[in-house]
Amino acid sequence: MNDDHNISNEDNDLKGMAPKLSKLSTNNPFNPSESYFDSFTSKLQNRIDDEEEIKALAPTLLSIDKYNPFEVPKDYFEELPTIVQERVVESKKRSAGLEWLILLFRPRFAVPLVVTVFIAIAGIKYFNNNKIKNIEVAEELSLEDNLYYINESEILEHLTADASIENESVSEDDSGIEDYLLDNNIDESHLSNEL
Repeated sequence: MNDDHNISNEDNDLKGMAPKLSKLSTNNPFNPSESYFDSFTSKLQNRIDDEEEIKALAPTLLSIDKYNPFEVPKDYFEELPTIVQERVVESKKRSAGLEWLILLFRPRFAVPLVVTVFIAIAGIKYFNNNKIKNIEVAEELSLEDNLYYINESEILEHLTADASIENESVSEDDSGIEDYLLDNNIDESHLSNEL
């Protein structure tokens, strides 16, 4: 190998500067093996023999011109970004309403939507029918039937609670007057004279 293209390994400097690099092999991986040139002639002769055999078996196959039928149009790669950008802009111009309409007809969206609408309509009808039935039942009951289900003790508790609330409000009013009279040092005799 040529030493002017290699890093010199004087005084083991390579190990200190790059320990992993110093461990690599110094063999050139691109050198052909020793048997390459010996077997090259036989490989070449085999290919020539194969082509002669093809000529004998299929002469028309070898008479076909070898050309590439695929051509890239002139300035294709220069114009490609512009073409791609125009297509992207055109795809964004599609209306949102059309996209929603297309989305509605897709099975993964349409089936759950139809099921949800069906359940909602069935639920609304069910609750409206129960409401109408409850109203009809309530209208059928007379006032006496409704009073029959009320407990008398609850009525008495309610009436006594109303009376106690009224008494408390009256006593609060009286105590407020008494506090006013005491705070202002007003005598009872003075009040009775003025009345």
